[in-house]
Amino acid sequence: MPRVLSHQRNPLGRTVRLLGWMADHAAEDYGVRELAAAVGMAPSTVHRSLGALEEEGLIESVSTSGRYRLSLGFYRLALRGAARAPIVELALPHLRVAAKAGGETALLALYGAPELAAMYVAEIPARHPLQVRPALHEWMQLTVCAAGLAILSELDGETLISAFGQERASVNASQLADQLAVVRERGFASLPGRAGNFAGEVAAPFWGPGRKVLGAVAFAVPERRFNPVLETSLGQLLVEQARAISSALAG
Repeated sequence: MPRVLSHQRNPLGRTVRLLGWMADHAAEDYGVRELAAAVGMAPSTVHRSLGALEEEGLIESVSTSGRYRLSLGFYRLALRGAARAPIVELALPHLRVAAKAGGETALLALYGAPELAAMYVAEIPARHPLQVRPALHEWMQLTVCAAGLAILSELDGETLISAFGQERASVNASQLADQLAVVRERGFASLPGRAGNFAGEVAAPFWGPGRKVLGAVAFAVPERRFNPVLETSLGQLLVEQARAISSALAG
C-alpha cells in the first residue's frame, strides 16, 4: 500500500510507471480505465498523467477511439538511449569482430537481474542470404536460450533456484544442472534448433568488476547449417570476445 500511495502523490512517479507499463505490454493502444486497473491508480489520475506524456510527445491519442498509444517520439528516445548505453557501446566493436569471423548473426544479450531474464539489445546480421534474426528488446527466460544458459552458469546457487522456479522452466533441475556443468567446462552454452525456432544458438557470458555477470554474446544459426564443428568454432570465438568485453568493462 505505501508504494501505491507514493506513486499517487508523485506526478513524476505516476508518469514513469504508466510509460513503463505501456512499453512492457504489447498492444496497439490502451484505454484509460485499462491502464488505471493495471497500475492501481484512479482513472482521473491516469488521465492527467497521460495528458502530461502526450504534451511531451511520448504518447499520442487515437482520434477515432480516444485510446492512447506510444508515439514515434518515445521510440526515437528509447532507441537513441539504448544505442548509447555504456555496455552496448563498449561491446559492439567486439560483437562486430565476432560477426565478421563467424559469418552468422551475432547478438548482444544483457542480463536483467530484477527480471531474472535476458534481452537481446543489439545484432550484427549474418552474411548469408539464409539467416536467423531473433527479436530484440524482448525478455527471454534464462532457461530457454543459449544466452540465458550462459548467464545462468555465472550466477550463485540462490539466484539459480529463483530463475529455475520462475514461470515454467524448460528443463528439470537435474537436466539444468548437467547443462550448466557443460557450459562451465566449455566456456559457452549451446542449444540446437527446437520446434518453432529452427535455429541453433551458441553464447558465452561476459562480466564486469567483481566477476558480476552482465550479459552474453551469442550467435543464432539456421538449423541446416548448425553442426558440431561449427558449434565449437563459434563457441570458442564467442569466448574470446566475451573475455575481451569483460576485460574492457573491468577497466
